[in-house]
Parts: sequence; structure tokens; C-alpha cells
Amino acid sequence: MLCNGLLPLFALVATGLLACPMRGTPAPDGTVAGHIPARPKQGAGGQAVMACVADLSVADREAILLKEIAAGNLPEFLRVFKSVRVEAMDSAGVHHTAVFEVMPDYLAVGSDCDFVRTPLTPMTALAIASGFGCTLPTRKMVDAVYARSEVKLEPRPLTESREAVKTFLQHNAILETQRAGKPLGLLVAGIKKDVVQSVRLLEKPNRVAIYGWHKLDGSPIQPLTIVHRDTYVDYSHGIRLVRQNMLVDGKPTTVAAVLADPKLKFLIIDE
Repeated sequence: MLCNGLLPLFALVATGLLACPMRGTPAPDGTVAGHIPARPKQGAGGQAVMACVADLSVADREAILLKEIAAGNLPEFLRVFKSVRVEAMDSAGVHHTAVFEVMPDYLAVGSDCDFVRTPLTPMTALAIASGFGCTLPTRKMVDAVYARSEVKLEPRPLTESREAVKTFLQHNAILETQRAGKPLGLLVAGIKKDVVQSVRLLEKPNRVAIYGWHKLDGSPIQPLTIVHRDTYVDYSHGIRLVRQNMLVDGKPTTVAAVLADPKLKFLIIDE
């Protein structure tokens, strides 16, 4: 058992003994991730995992979420990444194109039938990302994802108990109501603030950089900020994984290499 005291309903869903409602099938036009382990056959559902960690400290909660997700306990639809293309001119007037790949939705624990999007600290997010051959987006990448997204949902902010797991669950339920009728696997945006990479993290140590949560007019609710300590997590934070491998002008490279290249980094970072 994941933990003691789970409600019988959670246990039934987690073991597959209770049928779940149909949620559609993953969109077929993405690339299947190769670094993510197969989901354990007896993997707990998202509701069960979150019930287990609801009353724990942030550190203890994230230790369990890290273990669950790193072991492959995440929905199948998140394994099919979406391509995002960006174009720009360099300082010499040469046109460049870049293609990077992102998860279609924010990182979640559980199955396609029973998943919960999991806000995480940047430390836990990067640990998971590294193990999956991924990284976190930049502000410019977040904007590009929103522009490319196939499902744009209106932000639904909550104001009470922002850091509580019960609010994570409440917000997840709101998002699923908004998403109703759309198949899993479409590129979804407008539902969370992104935890991002930023050069501003050099200004102050031990901070989390967050940005986004675009409104339907394309403007972000959250400007890029590093106001919070890196141990702060609330319901509005989302972890969108970006595959390290990408293309620039049709040639294979990595996000890390592009960010380190003064002649090409403008393709994916605007700071």
C-alpha cells in the first residue's frame, strides 16, 4: 500500500477494480518520450497519492511525489510530447528556426483515468526532469507554447488555502470541468503559472521563478517573478516538462546548448 488509511474508493481506483469514465484518447501527432519509465501495473491513482500526502510537510510530500512520478506513475497521455516551432532573425539578419518538444499538459501523478496535476518545488521538478531527459521552459518558451496550444482555457484563480493539497485537488477538478469534451493529449494552456528557468535566479539564491497563466487575450496574469523562496508551492504552479533534445535549423542540439550559445539563445530566451 502507498500509505495507510486510504478511503476504499481510492483503493479501488488505484488497483483498477473500479471503472473510470472515458476521457478520450491521446492525440496521435506527438512524439513518444523515451526516457519515462512504464507506469507500474499496480500504480496508485492520483486521488490516492494526493490523499496520502495531504497532511505531510512540503518536503515529505515531495519526497513521495518524486518517488511516484520518477518510477513512472504518471498518465500515458503526458508521454506523447508536442512540437513547438519558433522563428527569429539573429543580429546579422539571418533567419533561424527552432523546434522544441513539450508535455501536452502539466506534470501529473496517476493514470489517464485518475490523475492530479502536481505543483512542485523547482528542486523536485528539476530532479524529475533530469531523469526523464527534460528540463523546464523559459518565459519565451511558455509564450510559444501558449501560441501553439490546441486548447486554451480561461484562468480560474482561487484565493483561500493556496498551499493546501485540498486546493490542488479543487483546482484540478475545476480544470477537468473546463476541459470536458476535449481528448487527452491535446496541447493545453492557460491553466497554470509555469515554473521556469530564468537568469533572474542569479540575482537571489534559493528562489523559484514563475511566469504565465495566460488569459484568453494572450496576456499573462503572472509577470516573471522570483519573489517566493524555492520551498514555496501553491495550487497555481505547474510543471511543464521540455525535452532537452531539440532542433535548430534542422540540426539536432539541446536546450542547454542553445541557452549557452550567445548567437542562438535568443530563439528560446528573451531575457
